[in-house]
Amino acid sequence: MELHDIWLKTSASRRIAARRPNAAHLAAAALLLVVALWGVSFVVVRAAISSYPVVGFLVLRFLIGGATLMAIAYMRRSARPAWRRVPPFSLVAVGMALTVGYITQTVGLDLGASPGVAATLTSLVVVLTPAWEWVVSGRTPDRRVAVSSLLAIGGTLLICETAAPAAAVAHGMPTVGIILEVVSATAFALQVVLVGRLGKTLSATALGGGQLILVGLFLVPALPFAGGLPMPSAGVIAAVVFSALGASAFGFAVQAAAQKHLSTGTAAVVMATEPGFALLAGVTAGEQAIGAMAVVGFGLLLAGVVAQSDGPWGDRLRSLLATLTGVRVLHRQEA
Repeated sequence: MELHDIWLKTSASRRIAARRPNAAHLAAAALLLVVALWGVSFVVVRAAISSYPVVGFLVLRFLIGGATLMAIAYMRRSARPAWRRVPPFSLVAVGMALTVGYITQTVGLDLGASPGVAATLTSLVVVLTPAWEWVVSGRTPDRRVAVSSLLAIGGTLLICETAAPAAAVAHGMPTVGIILEVVSATAFALQVVLVGRLGKTLSATALGGGQLILVGLFLVPALPFAGGLPMPSAGVIAAVVFSALGASAFGFAVQAAAQKHLSTGTAAVVMATEPGFALLAGVTAGEQAIGAMAVVGFGLLLAGVVAQSDGPWGDRLRSLLATLTGVRVLHRQEA
């Protein structure tokens, strides 16, 4: 027997092979990085819109991010997107869902919703995505969705009650801001479902760029009534660049690519970790104060995510770790 054959039969080689991430795990890891950027962006955007018009900031963010992605998509002539294969209504619907999601999310931040609370409410996509799947495809959610919803909503309420802003906000209307964040989550959940369908007919870069440009164009008519486009300060420019290229261009391209290898439910699972990143960013920036109950709430939110999967709880936890880390967690007998 050759040495190579002996190696292939050893338990060590089997364990290394088991730990090798597949396409789905790599996609989940990439999406997790994007979710971390989105979590940090809550703090960055809130700081920027404290001194710059909300609509103007969003127009700059999405037109720059979308133009960057579209330029990349058209660089290679052989890989240019075939827009004729894309249903126009579906693409416009994605753009409208994102527009509603981002304008309500950003205005909610401006009105007083703290970064961690806004991200937590946005993470309700894990509850709302199956509901939208039901509406769009007629696929009835099972009992696990009900359990997941109760856990996720309970965790969300705990975080919203105990993770308060560390300092006074410019506009003291946090209740209205929180309502807008719920509307935002509903719109983002619809966007997740629609992207899962469009991702099969268009490249990730083109789909991401198309979404962002549509959002920017939909918001342009509102500029004269919402403060226009004044000259931004250096801090606002930095926030625009970070949110346009990092959180938007890179983020939506990766999301569209990842959802080609992930189910809609798995994508929603990864996105449910966004509040954790936003809470940490808010604490680091002095924008957020969290206590033990907020941590418990985040745990309930993740438990709601795990409750949507199949199998015994031990297998569900291993599946969640594999999704978030890209590494398969071995059973004890495999060690």
